[in-house]
Amino acid sequence: MKVPETEEDFVQWYEDCWADRDEVEYPKLFGAISDDVYTLDQTDALQAWLESDLAQVQELDPNWGPLGVRVAPPSEQFPYWSYVTSGLSNPFTVAPGAELAEDAPSGIGYEMVIHTPEEASWPVFRLLDMMAYNLVCLRAFALGHRYPVEGSLTGGETKLNGFVFVKDPSRAAEFTLPSGKVQLLTLVGATRNEMAFSRSNGADKLMAKLVAAGTGYITHPNREEVKL
Repeated sequence: MKVPETEEDFVQWYEDCWADRDEVEYPKLFGAISDDVYTLDQTDALQAWLESDLAQVQELDPNWGPLGVRVAPPSEQFPYWSYVTSGLSNPFTVAPGAELAEDAPSGIGYEMVIHTPEEASWPVFRLLDMMAYNLVCLRAFALGHRYPVEGSLTGGETKLNGFVFVKDPSRAAEFTLPSGKVQLLTLVGATRNEMAFSRSNGADKLMAKLVAAGTGYITHPNREEVKL
């Protein structure tokens, strides 16, 4: 597939891809989505990573500011809150007139989602920070990865210290935009011991234990560590 060549057509195509994800694919995956978008330009996450030793870019791309996190409230099909990134799969990695391979990823190839039993602000801040990390440090995530955080996952009282990246069997694991394929990475909160178990035994074995414990793919900050 060839990306539109003129600047005007490229901008329209870019916006159409964005709308296709947020207005067509996300409602199919999560149900009704709130109109509110929590964007990177409302935080200092990008600047903080730019000033870190891990930064791989010299300046921030103004196109990153409007990227953010969207929220899906509980529904009959999905009786929990979902927080999903919006923008990592935008086609900012291609130029007007470029040729796209049939199996090409859109943007960096994925979006991230966190599920919680109750409405909370911490998933929004965590996802925004991780988006900024991806963009500024040029480091991508993938299924099976683990991501420890400083302190606790929520910033409050919890035994969870990071995430494991898994495929949620309750919904499609990927979708396709005009700009390419997009994976949906589900982030599940875990303790340090659970992340170590996942590293040694695989994320599937950890998830089997979490499912057996009753929390599964939904992050319950007040849960106990599973028996490993």
